[in-house]
Amino acid sequence: MKVRDWIVDFHCDTLCEMMRHGGHLRQRSGHLDIERLAAAGGDLQMFAVWSNPSSVLGALHDALVMTELFWQAVDENLISPVLWREDLEGKLPGVAGLLSIEGAEPFGRDPRLLRHFFRLGVRAVGLTWNSRNALADGIDEDASGGGLTQVGRKMIAEMNELGMLVDVSHLSEAGFWDVAEVCRGPFIASHSNAKAICSHRRNLSNEQLRAIAASGGMVGINLCPSFLADTQKATVTDILRHIGHMLSVMGRGHIGLGCDFDGIGELPEGISGVESLPLIAEAVEKEFGSAVAAEIMGNDFVELLVKVLPERLTGHTTPDVS
Repeated sequence: MKVRDWIVDFHCDTLCEMMRHGGHLRQRSGHLDIERLAAAGGDLQMFAVWSNPSSVLGALHDALVMTELFWQAVDENLISPVLWREDLEGKLPGVAGLLSIEGAEPFGRDPRLLRHFFRLGVRAVGLTWNSRNALADGIDEDASGGGLTQVGRKMIAEMNELGMLVDVSHLSEAGFWDVAEVCRGPFIASHSNAKAICSHRRNLSNEQLRAIAASGGMVGINLCPSFLADTQKATVTDILRHIGHMLSVMGRGHIGLGCDFDGIGELPEGISGVESLPLIAEAVEKEFGSAVAAEIMGNDFVELLVKVLPERLTGHTTPDVS
């Protein structure tokens, strides 16, 4: 690309795969490791912490294990953690990493556990996975018409206060609109696409896309073929179709990548993993121009983080864990 400051991906499930199957974040099989990410020019990766939603205790255990895997990588100088607004003032050494909870089961109904994970470096929370939890209904419960619970509304207020991103990927439609009503600031859908292009149940309607844009938030393009094309087979052209549609609906400033590496079984034709980020960048630049491509590939998400993340000195008693 002619103009590129940051390359950012909103979502990967690599920590979960490491917890289940082992491997080292420096170099491993699968879609993503730090050596390939760095070689592809990746600057910032958001690492999801997905926990088995069958029980709060099991979810808490899994979340703590994955959080520790992240901090082990920090200790080994593989990742520079993004915790505070100031961390994004200049390029961090190596690959920057940001922790996100995918499904709030580890918190149960207790905001103290949300604050605990903030202390451990978590800066984004996907409220649900597909099922129901104490905060809200996931997309599997969409027919119920249920949205945020009172606990969920209180948790969002706490996230807003702390400086954490609220993520609506996997959330029921009623929950989505509840978030749009109560969230005091930008919210994101870290790995969801446009329903007008592909009818997958987790993709977003034009009305939902506009609501995210109105909040100042962003959508990360999911590379799962079934999210990209109703034919279940996809190419880079399908990625561009979703980006083009979102640009027409949302305008510039609201689109990025939420690749879902290590969380999906298949990838679009010609994409093999994180090493294919330059191929995507070149295609986006060719289709939309270098300025728009630089925004989509990462600059706009970094600007969003600068708005949402707390300053290092916030008045909270959170220790500096960096």
